[in-house]
Amino acid sequence: MQGGMSMTNTRERPALGARASILLAIVLVAGCAPSSANKSPINTGAASSKVMPAPSQAPGMASRGGQAAPPSTVSDLAYFCAGPACDFEALGARNREEADWLRTNGYPSPEQVKEFNSLSDDQLKRQADAGNLAAMVAYGERRAAAGDAKTGIQYVHDSIRRGSIYGYYGMSEIHQNTAGLKNIVDSAAYLRVAYLLGDAKAWVEMQRRFPDLSKVEQVTIDERAMSLYRSFAEGAQPRPRP
Repeated sequence: MQGGMSMTNTRERPALGARASILLAIVLVAGCAPSSANKSPINTGAASSKVMPAPSQAPGMASRGGQAAPPSTVSDLAYFCAGPACDFEALGARNREEADWLRTNGYPSPEQVKEFNSLSDDQLKRQADAGNLAAMVAYGERRAAAGDAKTGIQYVHDSIRRGSIYGYYGMSEIHQNTAGLKNIVDSAAYLRVAYLLGDAKAWVEMQRRFPDLSKVEQVTIDERAMSLYRSFAEGAQPRPRP
């Protein structure tokens, strides 16, 4: 298990799905209005309370603010999958509506992931700087893995500011595997925010990455996710995945 945290296996697991549903209900009832009060970072002694500041601009990138990303040219067919496994595949779509949701919210197709992995740093950076949301996340993850966590987070965060829910998968990846930032609570909480924003499969991904969370960790993740939703996600309106 990664994250620099001692994990506690237990057979007695709380009803995570019920808690997540309650959290989502709270968000919806509240009208998803942005909160001006940000909660203090949680420190359970097992997880770091470090919060990365919201970046203003990534090196070499034009100022974007809340500028919308250019339309993706990936076709719906690139996301289609079939069979029972499709219900658990974060990048797979069972129908055209789900494929359109993935494309609109910055998710790469499986073929795009392969393409990004084959590109040089300069080639991937060019796609990211051109506003490709999926490329921005891929490049951010690559920079963080190379030791430049600041630039990596800037690119991923900028994708989120421009409408990418997939960016929360990137933030989770960075906080799961980057030296100096490894933190199971933060990594899982970013996936929980993606869930709160409408991606039901982000819950499956969280269970896949962190199958043996202790009760204390589960509760702390819930609280951290709500803090991130209010601050990092700025109370964005949920966009349910079809």
